[in-house]
Amino acid sequence: MPNSPLPPHRPSLIEHTVGLLREALLQGSWVNRLPGERALSNELHVSRPTLRAALALLEKEGWLESRHGLRRTIIKKTPSQVREQPKVIALLTPLPLQELVPFTQAWTDSLRAFLAKEGYELQIHSGRRWYGTNPERELAKLTHEMPAAGWVLFVTTEAMQRWFWASGLVCVTSGSPHVGIPLPSVDLNHRATCRHAAGQFLAKGHERVVFLRQGPTNAGDKESELGFLEAFQKKPEATALVAEHDGTPEGIRKQVDLLCRRKERPTGFLVARAMPALAVASELTRNGLRIPEDVSVICRDRDHFLDYFSPAIARYGVNPQTHAQRLARLILQYARDGSPKTKQVRLTTQFFAGESVGTSTKTA
Repeated sequence: MPNSPLPPHRPSLIEHTVGLLREALLQGSWVNRLPGERALSNELHVSRPTLRAALALLEKEGWLESRHGLRRTIIKKTPSQVREQPKVIALLTPLPLQELVPFTQAWTDSLRAFLAKEGYELQIHSGRRWYGTNPERELAKLTHEMPAAGWVLFVTTEAMQRWFWASGLVCVTSGSPHVGIPLPSVDLNHRATCRHAAGQFLAKGHERVVFLRQGPTNAGDKESELGFLEAFQKKPEATALVAEHDGTPEGIRKQVDLLCRRKERPTGFLVARAMPALAVASELTRNGLRIPEDVSVICRDRDHFLDYFSPAIARYGVNPQTHAQRLARLILQYARDGSPKTKQVRLTTQFFAGESVGTSTKTA
């Protein structure tokens, strides 16, 4: 996909109304309180819903204060305070950028470029302290000390997502939200991807296939599991397994060894993420199994270092610039308009066949 820049931003009617109101407030057009909504709607020639959305944004920016039954109170601001409104989008990640996989590094660089064209700076905050079971205090401290126009969350826990949803901060997840947390998000269509991958195994005669993921499962892995199992519902005589590892090379090797010692060894491995897929393929080879003659491997995710493994591992992928562009659009819509037009973006992946999927011999 070509690296096309974001289209020129055209202010929405809500943004236009916010600008008119903000300018009038700076000029002192009203004293102490705003006129009523009907009067303002007539004066600005906008609908009441548009006006209310604009007023809500101004309240969030600290221009106004509303109380039940009273007209909105004006909070005085100087021109210098207006210029201090943050033009920053913050990215929250558990690891420093240089320790993330190449695909993530690529879309992060593209996201920085897309945001810069729109006048925003990308700031990256990395650390494990926000990823614990009770992150509320640390997240409150971070967002207070490092204000941003919007937050992009990467590899987040359910506790983190719930805190951001309750906080009311502008926030988008790079990945799927957990059940019951309606945060806007951009992710790959993992469910469809894993359903397709399972179909690839079944088409080659594989009847004992395992989906291997890191535990505890995140929202995207749960979607992957659903898609994987759905494909096997059409062939009940086949066995679909779901196994977990702890994310370490040793933990992955241990799980592969356990699976290989089963009385009926799996003949197909679908692996979430590229680094674990590389570890799985290496361990299978160390166990004396040939890929794809004895066992087949598909990676759910693409990263360029898989090209250096022989035979080439089959995998699914999407252009990192596409991922970054959709993230940029979503977070900027949210930051500017107060609500994105589309809350859930799921990107269709492309299958790269590689050389790691062969016809099953159905031997134990």
